[in-house]
Amino acid sequence: MKPMNKKLKLEIRQPRMSDLDSLLKIINSLVEEKAMITVQKKLTRKEEEKYLKGIIKDKNTFHLFLVVDGEVMGSGSIVRFEGIRSHVGELGISIKKEARGKGLGNKLFEKIMEEGVKKFKLKIVVLNVFKSNKIAQNLYGKNGFKKVGEIKNEVQYYGKYDDSIMMVKYIK
Repeated sequence: MKPMNKKLKLEIRQPRMSDLDSLLKIINSLVEEKAMITVQKKLTRKEEEKYLKGIIKDKNTFHLFLVVDGEVMGSGSIVRFEGIRSHVGELGISIKKEARGKGLGNKLFEKIMEEGVKKFKLKIVVLNVFKSNKIAQNLYGKNGFKKVGEIKNEVQYYGKYDDSIMMVKYIK
């Protein structure tokens, strides 16, 4: 990624199959840095292709990619629950290390919330975040999410347990 003083070509858009190699790079770089995500082992191209095909086809998932200078640098999604909870969606976002701290994650967050909430007519958006991930908690808090609960030792993160913070935002 270019230094921030140079003009970046920033795009936030829906995923495409042509993003496969770029997406594989991002997930495996997040695994290498031991980012606070649910995946803890590098993925093969075949595994990532199956995942990408799935999110493109899934009618209950709204997914956007943060693309900087043609490379996927972040991913965000809202998964709509079904049945009696179809007014509720679950948010997830991940940003590649070199794209963090530049406001790009917030841009992706705003776009995924705006478009995902509208598409699914959501009234509530929920998320879970590692208790030790203060940066993500701050991002969500600044954008109207409130902590509603905590589950002790819910996630096993590289051999150690971490608590999970549940957050919610009610849409007006």
